Amino acid sequence: MIEPTSQLTPAAKQTTEIIYAGGTISSIATADGYREGGHVIDLVSELARRMPTFRERFSVGKPTVAYTGLSENLEPKYWAIIEEHVANALKRHPHAILITHGTDSMEQTARYLQKKFLPVITKQKTKIIITAANDDILHPKTDAWENLMFSFESASSNAPANVYVAFRGRLIPADVVVKEPFNGREMNYASMKDKAYQESMSRVKNHSDWLISKLERVFEGVTPDTARVKAYDVSIFREDHHEFLADIEAHPTRAVLLNLYHSGTANTENPRMSVAKLIKKLRTERKIVSFVVTENNSPVDLHAYETSVQMRLAGGVPLYDMPREVALAKLQYLVKSATTPVALIQEMLKARADEIDENLIISDDIRQLIKLYKG
Repeated sequence: MIEPTSQLTPAAKQTTEIIYAGGTISSIATADGYREGGHVIDLVSELARRMPTFRERFSVGKPTVAYTGLSENLEPKYWAIIEEHVANALKRHPHAILITHGTDSMEQTARYLQKKFLPVITKQKTKIIITAANDDILHPKTDAWENLMFSFESASSNAPANVYVAFRGRLIPADVVVKEPFNGREMNYASMKDKAYQESMSRVKNHSDWLISKLERVFEGVTPDTARVKAYDVSIFREDHHEFLADIEAHPTRAVLLNLYHSGTANTENPRMSVAKLIKKLRTERKIVSFVVTENNSPVDLHAYETSVQMRLAGGVPLYDMPREVALAKLQYLVKSATTPVALIQEMLKARADEIDENLIISDDIRQLIKLYKG
């Protein structure tokens, strides 16, 4: 991992090209309180307004817009557009290219661009830096300006040619960047080589193993039913859900556990890729309950983004702070005794071994979900 740029030597003032590619950093909070994409915000001009010495310190190209949506809705066709914008920017031989993005799939885009452009940027001695924000720019505690300034400092530094994620004072090469396990604070990125990251992963596993052992004692004598529960990762790009649905078709299934992005989101834009449509299809056609957890153990929030709201309305049941492996184990214990979708929902949301914080449960949401699954 490259350390914060305060420890790097600034290079001569050279141009940084700017590409806007959507995400929370370019989103707007709606009147209903969730964030929506589809907006073009001139982040650089606003940053320069806030930082009077910005134009003196940095030479910036004219921003181009490659994508305006939320990063969970990214798919290969949008990657191709971002790639085209990067290729055009490289023709101008900049010192660096800065891409603003969403936090959900930022590391996936970084690896994609590294694979596509590493030989070219190595030859040109430039770098591609991708940054984002946990909160939109109108939020009083937004980290957008901090991350943008750090990205410009990193762009003008002597960091080697590569593709990086710049976030919360860390400049991390794309091939080793990972989301940190949730630690009670906002989402962050780390290097998989970091000792602190490895220790965090070990703590997460040990905690999950401890909770599972407690559940084993609670359900002593009950044989887990592994056949009727499916786990499905939707925090990665998938062209469609046909293979998963074929597996559901071939095997009797009562519940699925969907692994969402860290913010409780997943693609809902493309009908073939939409997780909201998948949840509704499973509910209405097969009476299968879709429970949802997050990839880094951050508490599920199905109110924060337009995509998460769609999943909630379709019937996604949040498991709040329940770790993924713990949720899977608990489902496998319960599918035999909880004989209806509603009973399964109610039992999953009941704390048996400290596996869920019942104070996080939003009662109105659960009442609406129960109505959906009774219908």
